[in-house]
Amino acid sequence: MRLGFFKKKKEEKEKKAVTPTRLRRTAQRPVVTVRDVFTAFSLTFFESPGRALAKTFEFDRLFSRAGLHIHPIKYGAETVAMVVLSAVFVAIGFVVTMFTVNLNVMQMIIGIMICVTIPIMVFVIRLAHPYIAMTMRRVETENELPFFMAYVATMVRGGYGLEKVIERVSQLKVFKAIRREAQMVVTRIKMFGDDPITALEKVASDHPSTRFRDIMLGYTTTLRSGGDVLHYLEIRTRELIESRMNEVRNILNRLASFLELYIIFGIVVSITLFVFFVVNTAISAAQAARTPEGLTSMNIDVTVPALYNFFVLPLMGFAIMWAIHVNQPRTPIRYNEVYLTLLAWLPISVAAFVLVLIATGGANVLGGVVDPQGVKSLVYATAAAFLAVSIPPAIKYRSVVKTHKGLVRSTADFLRDISEIRKTGLSPEKCIVLVSSRNYRNLTPVVERAAAALSIGFSLEEAMRKALRGIKEWFVIASMRFLVDSTIVGGGSPEVIDALARFTQTLGELEEETRRRMRSQMFLPYFGAVLLASIPMIILYMLLSIAKIPIATATPLLLVLSLGSMVNAFIMGLIAGKASQSTTAAGFIHSAILTAVTATALATTFTYIGI
Repeated sequence: MRLGFFKKKKEEKEKKAVTPTRLRRTAQRPVVTVRDVFTAFSLTFFESPGRALAKTFEFDRLFSRAGLHIHPIKYGAETVAMVVLSAVFVAIGFVVTMFTVNLNVMQMIIGIMICVTIPIMVFVIRLAHPYIAMTMRRVETENELPFFMAYVATMVRGGYGLEKVIERVSQLKVFKAIRREAQMVVTRIKMFGDDPITALEKVASDHPSTRFRDIMLGYTTTLRSGGDVLHYLEIRTRELIESRMNEVRNILNRLASFLELYIIFGIVVSITLFVFFVVNTAISAAQAARTPEGLTSMNIDVTVPALYNFFVLPLMGFAIMWAIHVNQPRTPIRYNEVYLTLLAWLPISVAAFVLVLIATGGANVLGGVVDPQGVKSLVYATAAAFLAVSIPPAIKYRSVVKTHKGLVRSTADFLRDISEIRKTGLSPEKCIVLVSSRNYRNLTPVVERAAAALSIGFSLEEAMRKALRGIKEWFVIASMRFLVDSTIVGGGSPEVIDALARFTQTLGELEEETRRRMRSQMFLPYFGAVLLASIPMIILYMLLSIAKIPIATATPLLLVLSLGSMVNAFIMGLIAGKASQSTTAAGFIHSAILTAVTATALATTFTYIGI
């Protein structure tokens, strides 16, 4: 006994002596990233101005409303450091360029403007980031709020408490913004020890959405006072659905306004400016022809046309696309396979550009020599590259959504039938099997797969998961998730399902109305692309013909006009797809067609002007 006791004590001592060594051996050094070094640099040299900046713009309150977990002083110091470094690097680059390249007056002015603009843009972007995050948090939350309220009403009717409802929502992938809010509530409950009502109140009180804040605070007040929580939730759900219908109609009007604004500035104003550039070039050519040196002394400055064509117009297009993105109702659905296809075909598009450039006799362009034939080759090579990079993603997108037309409207009919049959007392599983023989158009295969899976013994959740595989329509997925969870908890009254059915039917009608209204708007980019590709060059040719000056004299301007029209036509296609289908992935179809149309218009124009 005593030998065993001393042996045991010895083993414990050896274990205590060995354990710290083992722990020291397995301990790893912390990894220092470039971001950590930059943060340390910013706080070392710019902490005081960063603190003043954070206090002036109230970063603490702003980050809380935006849902950003960033220290205000750190963000302010990094902002000041970025502005100072960008100003220093841009100034050094401009000074080096000024001493190595012979710049004219216009290029000097543009260089000074760039030196002043870039630090200002960096400062504005850093200040705008929390405001944009706050806007996105508000918009995304309000997009999902009607479904969330219907879901909560169903869970409460089934007997779930507030804490269980929040934990359940924090794990649902069908929600994105609401799931993030629920995770913040769960964090306050489990890490800070708040009770569920207090945690929900703290998250809602700092939320940028007035609607979400009012509903959640009203919900917590009803819980504290012991009121009829279920009645409150169902009433607010109906109000949300009705107000959301009106908002979607107003959003359609705003989208049409954005497209009209882009057409006005992107086409009408652009053609006016291009005509001005063309007339200026023709006058310069006529004046140079009268000099003793003739046209050999003519030097066409295309700095301003190139800046407008390759910077201002694309920037305006992306700004319009961002405005459409912010105002459109969005869903958590992402078309990642389309963008992966785009990345896979990028090297092929580069190869297509080089091959077409060489095949069309434009190999001299690679050596820096640009003549009229080189302009044509560059246009055809650019068109080939754009087609190679847009057609495969367009085909992939069509293969994904080809069965989605009218799916929301069919889901509304399906939910309405389920609601009517539920009034007889049948379970949702039997309701689905019963209605599977009806025709729901593109939704019919989904309903049939779900009914078949239920018939052979699968649970409703597993059956719906198998039936919805490959479906990219968020409203359909959310509605089926609603049915599954209402069955699990025993809720899902016919009244709530009927309200959801009316909401989805209105969305289906608005979807058709959107497609009908946007179809008339989609004609304008095609018409504008043809005008941008042909009118300026035809006017230049006519003016130079009057003065008997060959069109080859204005080769630099022809290059800027033709390539600029190709680039902006591609961007017009992305905008058209974003406005009509709420996703940039749909824009590759329009980009491919617009690229082909613009290339055809340019080829016809080249033939007309004789190059």
